[in-house]
Amino acid sequence: MEFDFYVTELGNLLGGWTVDVVGAELSEHSRLLCAKASRSSPSISDRLVRASRDDRDRWCSATDRLLVEIHALQEREEAVSRHLRAPFRGGLRWRIKYARRNWSLRKGYDAASARLRSDFHAALAAHQKSMGDLPGYLEEYAMREKERERREEELARKKRAEAIDGVSGPVWAYEIRKHSGGRRSFWIYLRSLDAEGGNSHTVHEVHAALTAERAEHRYTGVRWGQETARALEEKYQTVVSGWARLTGEVIIAHPHDPSSPQIWSKYHGGPSSNYGSGSF
Repeated sequence: MEFDFYVTELGNLLGGWTVDVVGAELSEHSRLLCAKASRSSPSISDRLVRASRDDRDRWCSATDRLLVEIHALQEREEAVSRHLRAPFRGGLRWRIKYARRNWSLRKGYDAASARLRSDFHAALAAHQKSMGDLPGYLEEYAMREKERERREEELARKKRAEAIDGVSGPVWAYEIRKHSGGRRSFWIYLRSLDAEGGNSHTVHEVHAALTAERAEHRYTGVRWGQETARALEEKYQTVVSGWARLTGEVIIAHPHDPSSPQIWSKYHGGPSSNYGSGSF
């Protein structure tokens, strides 16, 4: 059994940081791969993947340890660099008050900075050792997901082909939707592909209902369910030409209502479909 987790970058987990000794190291390694079991606000670069419980827990635990160690290093750096943090106001009084402490910190600052860098690199090395197999797993996972999606799409395509080949009976449905501004749309579905719509009808009954709708509302647009449209396109190239082959009637899917406001654009393209251009 596999479990979800997020693969992200170190910089996404830390947010902002001060560009100091530890901060310089964080900036250099901000793209370091990390893993989190959950993310309250995922970054656009985060990847949701699945892995065994052992691998997921190992990678997430390594990330949690690194974050704890980074925060500890940041606290240590704040303590050894207080002599560099003069207040915006009252700087002279601060220098006088903390003269002995600041002198002591300045004297040992270079050595303290070297220890901070060394400890950061040690934490980084431990993290990379625990996460060393993650990049390879991500490549394997991506290939596996691509193959899974290919198989699913092939099964879906086969289902659409079988559905569109068996359309002689009451396997269709339709619904009429009303929109703002008085607009209306007539939606057509193959019940085995799209779950919407009402009762079962034959293709000719659905077309008769469309004819009756347009007798009263001549500018009602026609749309097909997502999978129904894909099935028609895959067999007949366009949904409109497919509908014409099934019913013997050519329709304009989206007739222009002259009473509707004209939409102007500085760009002008050709027709969006070629329905009616071939034989049915």
